Amino acid sequence: MLALLSLYPRPTNRLLLKVCETSMYEKGVVTQRNRALDFSKGVLVLFMVLYHWINYFVGVYGPIYTYLRFIPPSFVFITGFLIANVYPARYGLSSVHVYRRLIVRGGKLLLLFLFLNIAANLVFVKSYKGAMPGVEGFFRDLVVILTTGNAKAAFSILVPISYLLFLAAVIFMVGRPWKRIIPLMCFTAFVSIAVLEMYGGAGSTLPLLGIGTLGMFLGMYPIEKVESRIDYPVVVVSLNAGYVLAIGLLGSTYPVQAIGVVLSIALIYLAGMRSDPWYGIKDLMVLLGQYSLFGYVAQICLLQLLQQGLSQLRLTDWNLWVTSFLGAFALTIVAVKGAESVRAKFPLADRFYKLTFT
Repeated sequence: MLALLSLYPRPTNRLLLKVCETSMYEKGVVTQRNRALDFSKGVLVLFMVLYHWINYFVGVYGPIYTYLRFIPPSFVFITGFLIANVYPARYGLSSVHVYRRLIVRGGKLLLLFLFLNIAANLVFVKSYKGAMPGVEGFFRDLVVILTTGNAKAAFSILVPISYLLFLAAVIFMVGRPWKRIIPLMCFTAFVSIAVLEMYGGAGSTLPLLGIGTLGMFLGMYPIEKVESRIDYPVVVVSLNAGYVLAIGLLGSTYPVQAIGVVLSIALIYLAGMRSDPWYGIKDLMVLLGQYSLFGYVAQICLLQLLQQGLSQLRLTDWNLWVTSFLGAFALTIVAVKGAESVRAKFPLADRFYKLTFT
């Protein structure tokens, strides 16, 4: 809704909207943050709250959930886009720092995934309206979780993102030919997934990685070129309407989902490019985008707490849905703003945040 409301604002100065002024082909240049991209991540964080709220309080069924299935892959897509668009420009490929940063970042995400799941299985009894496997069950299924993804785990999106970071480090190590490797890798991933789907399914990890490689492929283009291609509101809105119709006709198949990820992010990014401040709402979305990983972790923890706490009140379904829905959104925003404030006031907290989430 935020995206649709901003597609036809009064004309703004495009020079003020350009905050990412260096392309991926300028090596070793420190790039500024792209506010439109942070805006996109922030909107996705709130969509992810809705997605997880449906999981916890309504159930994984119905048309609304089907139309929201583009949200988790969108985070993997944006990660791939940022890797290809920002890392070569910011760090260059001649320095070992870029490979070390990608590998360390991927390793931290895997460790965070393990820690959060152990904690969740120790503290919480239920997840997604079903019993959690417990610490013993989690470790029993760990190989399946880390390979195909076909076993129950919380914070599961962290696994394919970490693998994408590892994969990017390997690709960048080959040097200049990496720009020819990514299209081939993306094509191979999509063909492999199509074949596996014909013979029983590809799990969840590989399809997400495939969408991540698609993000890397599109991230090879300078951000200015990407923006020029999507700066057509009528076209972008029409394509998204076609995507919604395609889901109704074809279902949420993998090709439809992959196309939907690209179109949905294009729509949200366009809103971030062209929108007015909206009385501070845009700045709030940018802040959520800058804290997207923290916001993702916080919202799941908060939803778990809401589920446990509100179940004691014996509310009617409608009262439970309204209270939990508003509470999840409000508490996620409060958590992010609180994290920003604490980091600014306490250097130790800032160092801990950087160690864990950046």
